[in-house]
Amino acid sequence: MTATKPDLFISLSGIARLAQVQRPVVSMWRSRAAASDAPFPSPVAQDRGSEVFDARRVAEWLVATGRGNNPDVVADAPAFARFDATSRGDSESFHALTALVALRAAADEPIGAFDREQLLDLADEVDPDDTSLQSEVVAPGDELVAMARFVDVLVDGAYGASAAFESLLGERFREGSRALSRTALEPGATALVSELAMELARSNPAAHPNQPIFVDPTGACGDLLIAVLKSIDESVDAAAITANTNGSGARLLRRRLVAHQLPHASLAVSNTGEFSASGAPVHVAQFPHPESPVMSPVQILSEIDNIVLQMDDAQRAVVLAPASVLTDARLTAEADAIRSQILRSGKLRAIVRLPRGLVTGNPRQALALWVCGPAHESVARADKWTMVADLGDEPLSAGMRTDLVSDLTAAMGDEASIRAHAFRFARPVSTGALLARSGSLVASTKPVVTVPRTTATQQRQQVGADFPARLDAIIAALGEEAPEAVRNVVPTDSPLSLPAATLGSLAGSRHVRCLSGARLASEDLQADIGYAVIGVDELTGQVEVGARRIDRLVLAAEYPAARLTEPGDVVFCTSPHPKAFVDAAGFSVVRYPARILRINSSDPAGLVSELLASDIAEQSSREWKRWLVRRVVPAERAGLAQALESVASERAVLAERMRTLVDLENLLVGGVVAGTLTTHNNQIITGSGAAIIALPEGTN
Repeated sequence: MTATKPDLFISLSGIARLAQVQRPVVSMWRSRAAASDAPFPSPVAQDRGSEVFDARRVAEWLVATGRGNNPDVVADAPAFARFDATSRGDSESFHALTALVALRAAADEPIGAFDREQLLDLADEVDPDDTSLQSEVVAPGDELVAMARFVDVLVDGAYGASAAFESLLGERFREGSRALSRTALEPGATALVSELAMELARSNPAAHPNQPIFVDPTGACGDLLIAVLKSIDESVDAAAITANTNGSGARLLRRRLVAHQLPHASLAVSNTGEFSASGAPVHVAQFPHPESPVMSPVQILSEIDNIVLQMDDAQRAVVLAPASVLTDARLTAEADAIRSQILRSGKLRAIVRLPRGLVTGNPRQALALWVCGPAHESVARADKWTMVADLGDEPLSAGMRTDLVSDLTAAMGDEASIRAHAFRFARPVSTGALLARSGSLVASTKPVVTVPRTTATQQRQQVGADFPARLDAIIAALGEEAPEAVRNVVPTDSPLSLPAATLGSLAGSRHVRCLSGARLASEDLQADIGYAVIGVDELTGQVEVGARRIDRLVLAAEYPAARLTEPGDVVFCTSPHPKAFVDAAGFSVVRYPARILRINSSDPAGLVSELLASDIAEQSSREWKRWLVRRVVPAERAGLAQALESVASERAVLAERMRTLVDLENLLVGGVVAGTLTTHNNQIITGSGAAIIALPEGTN
């Protein structure tokens, strides 16, 4: 029997992906080709205000006109097409199509020529207990055969059932499916979890090295489990076990495993959440997950606690969830109690706050990672430790993942193995100290170093060894114009230094205070005299400092809580980019969202206002507490401040001279062009270089 060729529909965004161009390019093609001999194909339907096209006609038009960057556009068209012109948006169609893709993968043959009864029989044969696809195949009714034909074309166009399945998932993300899009992860996150899970399985002395077991106790964490299983070498006989829940997310995961032809088994989970995973598996879980895309901190922590309670020392777990739940402060009392209970169990071996941007649908959200393992019952409760790490906002590169996985794998060991490992990111913290703190679990527990330390000879050779020679060269180049304070700077034979520190730790140790700006109304900033106002516009250079002012009486009457800056305060903002300004004179009003950093003059810990402002301008993160800033030894603070002030003063003089020279340049050009200025003292030049001068009428 020969199957009827199915219709293929495609959206404008799908055309852009098919042609491998940006979305606006497709609109440009349509407008430019409208009056040509080969106009762009007309839409065949409207889908919620968006136009839908015949995918085959569009592919043929791309070939005929030579447009796009995909040489295989006709063959690839089905992989970017849709079954429904109107994309009804109901989940039934999506689940039926994914079930048919899994069915074709299990049958290992085309299914487009089957009638409805044959498709139902095949589904019953492949999934007799209806754990993944049988109900979904039954649901479409009369549309089943047409869907099967579409699936055959889709699989052929995507070059395989697994790719076709992922293509359907991708379309679902783009259509805004709440359960799938809210929990979708970026490749960096799935890569980290898969690499870590594999290494935990490989290094576990209780596990078989060539027969790792991976358990998804939620039954719905498809992105993570698929990433783990796809990363395994073919020579390794891995086993995947998923919870036997019957929710749509769990059934989707099982269909996905069938489509990828990955073996898996069922984990019996009771109504109360109890399960029994034998052997030495690695549990892999993400919260929230497609089965429950919206979860409260209490729900997330309760589910994690349920997993941890049922683990023995032979088992490991990798849990991914929002950092606001796993690491950060400001939890409710109930959620904090559950998190503390997990910490007390001793099985939480490592806590990592990951950078932002790992959640596809919410790039501003930060995730955190928990790694669970043996509780080390032989270690006294007072001596227990947990490894903690904060990656800040650095991109999760392959090199970072490798070092982090190494750190977290070492965290599973005993005290001797941890002492033997050179950690790059993680550091051991007393579990008791974590339980006692009220702030972030990954914040530094070490006090800020305030005593200068001698710089090692080898380190001196690597960092700053050429500074003296470069200073001499610059001073020589400046000659007599070199600032006097800079001429007094000389090399030292006994270098002392203070390590850089985060602003969060410096603020926590009261070496610096962060003060909020005042919420000032725009109409109050028009005064001719009064306090100068410093806001984001001043920090970013859109408005000159001092151009906006607020009347003193208005400030006192309308904004009694507003603070005036003190001389040396650093005014800063985090958005649109970190910027800072040292208010040397003080007595300014800072407008929110700009804020003030005020160095503790009695205990500055090596902070210098000008250096602090310079470091802020170089930051990429918008979280000021994570900014790493440089410091100088106490004996050098005053001298450095004076030298920097003299350099700044000289730069200001030069900047004013530059502005004057620019004005001079503009004046010369304008005057000579207008004829009101001459460069030759009114002497008339004859010959080939003579100017043509229009004389007034009647002039001889």
